[in-house]
Amino acid sequence: MTFKPILCLDFDGVIHSYSSGWKGADVIPDPPVLGAFQFIHAASKFFRICIYSSRSAYPHAITAMREWFGLWSVDPEFGFSHDMELSGFFECLEFPDQKPSAFMTIDDRALTFTGNWADFDPQSLLEFKPWNKK
Repeated sequence: MTFKPILCLDFDGVIHSYSSGWKGADVIPDPPVLGAFQFIHAASKFFRICIYSSRSAYPHAITAMREWFGLWSVDPEFGFSHDMELSGFFECLEFPDQKPSAFMTIDDRALTFTGNWADFDPQSLLEFKPWNKK
């Protein structure tokens, strides 16, 4: 088996559009962010894909996320295009209940640390807004 580094993808606000906000650990009412499934499909050729969320630690949340993927993967607007193979896709997704030691993480609520704490003003961090709240 070929080694693939872990790409950790946050669920809410990155894959799940999260436009309704928090409704409960196993309540996921919103559609995907456009292009999310296509990106995951392409990235799975190079990475182990770990879907992780703060909801992952709650009972039934991972089952709810898996069901959400199943529901939306067949939607013509958000799901797979005709040139993407659905078979095998779900098997490549991992849903850890703790944040994995990843090569890289894509998250809507994170900043890149550049090695210089002077780049961050603690008070100005309170003004942070994720992409879908700007």
